Amino acid sequence: GNYHTITLITIYDENSENYFDSLKDLIKRKYPLVELIGFHENTLKGRKKAFQTKGSFGARQTPFAVIVDLDKNPVKAFYSEANECTVDNIEKTLDSFIICINSNDNGN
Repeated sequence: GNYHTITLITIYDENSENYFDSLKDLIKRKYPLVELIGFHENTLKGRKKAFQTKGSFGARQTPFAVIVDLDKNPVKAFYSEANECTVDNIEKTLDSFIICINSNDNGN
């Protein structure tokens, strides 16, 4: 079945809409088992969730992203403060993470 194994939550604003669009394309193209959730910081609907999410990870800048597992435990956070929150970085991490999941399955 087509079920999600990990979730990528990202916070973006009007200055990082290109980043979010690229991320959406990447996930659709390459990671069918990754669920992407985006919160736009400057919309009524996204604002509260965006600040809650950033706050719980101590992130101040946007964009911000975090990969969480099935139990909602954070696997890796990407901070703009450290220039980590890029589509390239997220792709590299997802690649290594998904290879880990797949290689673990082969052992059974």
